[in-house]
Amino acid sequence: MPCGTAGRPLLFTSGTLTLESMLLIVAALAEELQVALDLCPNRTKITCAGRKVWTGERNGNQIWLLKSGTGPRRSAASVEQVLAKLSPSLILGIGYGGSLDPGLDIGDLVLIRRASLLGSPQSPRVPLADLVPTGSWELSEPPDIMAQAKAAGLTLARGDILTSPWIMGDPVQKLALHRRFQAALVDMETAAVAGAAASRGVRYVCVRAVSDRADDTFLAPFSYDPSASTAGRALRALGVGNWIHLYREWRKRAAVARRNLRRFLVLYLDELACS
Repeated sequence: MPCGTAGRPLLFTSGTLTLESMLLIVAALAEELQVALDLCPNRTKITCAGRKVWTGERNGNQIWLLKSGTGPRRSAASVEQVLAKLSPSLILGIGYGGSLDPGLDIGDLVLIRRASLLGSPQSPRVPLADLVPTGSWELSEPPDIMAQAKAAGLTLARGDILTSPWIMGDPVQKLALHRRFQAALVDMETAAVAGAAASRGVRYVCVRAVSDRADDTFLAPFSYDPSASTAGRALRALGVGNWIHLYREWRKRAAVARRNLRRFLVLYLDELACS
């Protein structure tokens, strides 16, 4: 039996929009968010706190959806602005992540336990070994999520994630980060969203699908290099040949990640959200 909030009106309290059991789904990229949008018929695009958000429905439950944009600052600002107007009971983060763990493969799903924001208190241009977590947040875990994922035929692992302001695409860098922090994944948004959610006292669940393995090299030309300027990194990337091949490889990996994210979302929206 689907759970539902059909017919429950939106309430305005002190200028804040509230709804019992309201879910806000957040993704950085349009194609990541599209996975959720496709599962919410009769959706509408509106403006909330100056941000474009969608409102849709599944099984009678109202769902809000936000494309936060990429990078810690942009994603945190997007979520903070929307949370100033909306009061969801839960934020669900979805999207891709780069694997730091050599045991993870393309499309593997990881339920994030802890998200740490990677940075430097001194300067952004320091050696990788000097980067430290500048904040860490524990994320929520829905009851019985692991058992229900297994029953649905989904492989869902638990793991920590590092959020970086920079791309970490070099296998040497990824291995070093894995050894130092034992994190499973790296991305550019999760910890920033976690911080924004925590500041408002909103529970945050996040599931990421692996879009590049720990030994993949196609993002290496864009990877963090404290010795190079932004222009220098751009020139290095332009010097890499066979762009069409690299792009096709990325699209194939992203397609696998996106397909498994959809399978998880169907499970979550139709089963777990009702528990």
